Amino acid sequence: MKSEKELRTLWTVKETATYIRKSARTVSRRLKCGRIEGFKEGKNGNILIYADTVIEENLNSIKPKFKNNL
Repeated sequence: MKSEKELRTLWTVKETATYIRKSARTVSRRLKCGRIEGFKEGKNGNILIYADTVIEENLNSIKPKFKNNL
């Protein structure tokens, strides 16, 4: 049985950028500083973002909430 974390919805950087109406670069900066949560997938290095972390509160927060190993 899959854990709760494995069942979370995942978005690419491009999908996230479209959703928040910002550039992919802005999404990457928000990931890097820990405002949204994501990870690199496999050897190809695609970045996937947990959709439930892309909320107004996280995007505009002063303090990072997540530690991403990108």
